[in-house]
Amino acid sequence: MAKILIVDDEARILMLLQSLLKANGYEAATAKDGLEALALIKKDTFDLVITDLRMAPMDGMALFHEIKTIYPSMPVILLTAYASVETAIDAMKSGAFDYLTKPFKVDEMLATVRRAEEHIKNSTAVVSTDPNAPLRYQFENLIASNSAMVQVCEMIQRVAPTAATVLINGESGTGKEVIARTIHNTSPRKEKPWVAVNCAALPEPLLESELFGHVKGAFTGAHVDKEGLFETANNGTLFLDEISSLPLVLQGKLLRVLQEKEIRRVGGTKNIPIDVRVIAASNTNLEQLVVQGGFRADLYYRFAVITLDIPPLRDRPEDILPLARHFIRNETAGFKVQPSLSQEAADLLVAYRWPGNVRELENAIKHAITFLQDTVITPEFLPPRIVSRATETRNSQQTGSAALSGSNTSLKGFLKLKEKEYLEQILSSTNGDKEKAAQTLQVSLATLYRKLSDEDPVSSSQG
Repeated sequence: MAKILIVDDEARILMLLQSLLKANGYEAATAKDGLEALALIKKDTFDLVITDLRMAPMDGMALFHEIKTIYPSMPVILLTAYASVETAIDAMKSGAFDYLTKPFKVDEMLATVRRAEEHIKNSTAVVSTDPNAPLRYQFENLIASNSAMVQVCEMIQRVAPTAATVLINGESGTGKEVIARTIHNTSPRKEKPWVAVNCAALPEPLLESELFGHVKGAFTGAHVDKEGLFETANNGTLFLDEISSLPLVLQGKLLRVLQEKEIRRVGGTKNIPIDVRVIAASNTNLEQLVVQGGFRADLYYRFAVITLDIPPLRDRPEDILPLARHFIRNETAGFKVQPSLSQEAADLLVAYRWPGNVRELENAIKHAITFLQDTVITPEFLPPRIVSRATETRNSQQTGSAALSGSNTSLKGFLKLKEKEYLEQILSSTNGDKEKAAQTLQVSLATLYRKLSDEDPVSSSQG
């Protein structure tokens, strides 16, 4: 069980939380303000911190930022009055684990602590590189050993039987369409039409006609009546991929369709009733787009009845080898002997950062099977780019570990080395594009170039 530090200037809250946590098997210590908490954190070891926001002389936000400097991965749960919720949300954007408003519910507090405990386990889990390690979870075509992804699969099972609109968030290549198809295949609509459309792939003038259809003569070239994708998907499921690409004018029309459950063809005057479950997907942060004015808030909330956040493959390395085995099975279904992964090939797959996510892994396996000359996939059959970058990552990690094993490495040297490793990971994920890397890191291009040109952090700290 996690060891927890509770920070609050109200003695009653400290006593209540400490008793609650101890009754549920946790070890809990208390501090009456941020300075006392910081002193305890520096001399003792804690897994999790629960802190009030409003305290003196050091408030919860200042404490949160100090903790993140010392222990970047330590989860911090914030307690806040309603008036400070906006501050708490800002803190979550900066890396706070979660926040609870006072007065909090006991069940809600315990559930949040358990989620934080699960997060700690995931963060510290040792990733198996055994190519034959058992799979933790499989549902339809979804493969998962990572706890966050298992939770997504379990949520899909609960959501699929309902008629709720679903929004799937995730980077390109994480499998959003596979997840949407799984929801359809396990829903009461599974025998009805499944229709998928990439909103970014169609030019704006055609998109409205594709979605809602048109009548004869509606525009030049409209020689006959045509039904749109909503009509085609009637009684089934319509998957709208890259929903952020919809023009604002179309967003308003789509909102009306979702509200009224009827469409009107382009150029037509008759409303046509429809019964369609809509699943949307985005590789862009729609909340941020709403703030920027690029996406309607009312449409966002209509889509986000149920939200599924799909983690990138680099954040769930436990899934890499199970997915690789799954793709091998798919690609060699007619083979007499199913190929296997050598240990060295498995190590390289786990070491690689997968900027293209699951789609890139699937293509890597297809590449290997295409050139395979035996029944064992060794590194020579993997795409050379993946082998090269995975080898660089492994060598960098080994060099860093060796450098830090000496007793002369300063804290400054350690932090600089970790920074260098992180920069290399981000550059790998952007395929070496320094402008994209600078945007991801939220630094200027000049700052990125300066950091990349810094001398070796360990040797300079020992000099």
